Amino acid sequence: MQLRDAQFSDYKAIAKLHADSWKKTYRGIYSEQFLDHEVEQDRAVLWHDRLFNPGSQQQVVVAVQEEIIVGFACLFLNDHPQYGTLLDNLHVLASYQKAGIGKQLLQECARRIINKAQSHKMYLWVYESNENARRVYEHLGTTYIETVEQPTPSGITAPACRYAWSDVAVLLPS
Repeated sequence: MQLRDAQFSDYKAIAKLHADSWKKTYRGIYSEQFLDHEVEQDRAVLWHDRLFNPGSQQQVVVAVQEEIIVGFACLFLNDHPQYGTLLDNLHVLASYQKAGIGKQLLQECARRIINKAQSHKMYLWVYESNENARRVYEHLGTTYIETVEQPTPSGITAPACRYAWSDVAVLLPS
């Protein structure tokens, strides 16, 4: 498996992986209408825009196996004065989960933060009902910060938990 920077030509594969992940994970959080009829176009527009005209603080890394994008992560460096860099997305194809790809992507994110960000802090948002993801991030050393109602792409709100690492170096092998 190879980790590399995302390229504009990757946007369709990333959007499909992102949409498929949301369809599997966010039933009961996002509306059925959105997940069944709108999410693919929504994610295609988002990733087209993100990769066509990336912001200076955006970092997108993809995990590639046999020329297939099997995972990706998206960071926004220096996003928050208190919590540092935002890990906005981390998704792995369902058939490749539990193979360490998510951990490798997180480690690459940590390296990028250490090399490019003003602080070594990172945070993310996880829906309160996404207990599997919450357990994974807690196991990886995050600290729970707060729960707030956040708007979803389907027009409703849902409680989301902010988790943070005070130093992403804990994600790297010692």
